[in-house]
Amino acid sequence: MASGTASESAAELKLFGMWASSYTHRVQLALKLKGLEFEYVEEDLANKSPSLLLYNPVHKKVPVLLHAGRALAESVVILQYVDETWEQNPIMPRDPYERAVVRFWCHFCDDKLAPAVGTVFRSTGEEQKVAVGEVHRNLDLLERELREGHFMGRRFFGGDTVGLLDIVVGCGSYWLSVFEEVAEVKLVDPTTFPLFHSWLRDFEAQEAVREIIPPAGRLLEYARGIRHYLLSLAPSQHDAAAAAAAAPGDANDGGGTGAGVDGANVAASTGTGEEDKKDC
Repeated sequence: MASGTASESAAELKLFGMWASSYTHRVQLALKLKGLEFEYVEEDLANKSPSLLLYNPVHKKVPVLLHAGRALAESVVILQYVDETWEQNPIMPRDPYERAVVRFWCHFCDDKLAPAVGTVFRSTGEEQKVAVGEVHRNLDLLERELREGHFMGRRFFGGDTVGLLDIVVGCGSYWLSVFEEVAEVKLVDPTTFPLFHSWLRDFEAQEAVREIIPPAGRLLEYARGIRHYLLSLAPSQHDAAAAAAAAPGDANDGGGTGAGVDGANVAASTGTGEEDKKDC
């Protein structure tokens, strides 16, 4: 395992991201939890910089972490690299089985839960109703794991402190409440999912998390604009836009968005992203 210190590489870390990207927030949070300093570069996903295209020529998406001149893409890949490179404040368990379980549930959130939430956001009527049911079924699986499964009795998925799975699920979960308001649905009922709801509130209360989550009002305004755009399209155009945003992570990262939808990805997938640089 490689090792390093915060002071050794603080000047060598550069993160390319976008303010509304939950994938970007994943990496920001991991770096903060590790106590690492880094330079942040805000990307306009409607007009991607030559640097982003150079450092991530395969997916051409954020986040990208540049460490000592070497680039890494894909948020979960970056998270594991950060944890293996800087040993302080670990976010992954040491036990191989525990690590495998964490990876499994990361895939579950990105491959199962996030796409369902994305469909809720960009649909109405019966299609939305079906998608809400799928979200609830996936949340029920997480609720059962917290109640009687592998994560029973834990404050966080990572134990007493925020771990990699908390980062993956939590960075994006703030979109759930945004989408509840914008799409006029109920996704996380505290009476139906009490443990997940409690975990989410506890996660969001962490100082490092509060520092990276954008203001709720800004997220709401951003999401309303994207949803209005998607729903205003003609059926043929809507199908194309929906396909572009089918997996909510497609405009950022290469996978899903944790438990929520990455508003940045939908905007970039549909060409509607207009980022406000002054807040980044």
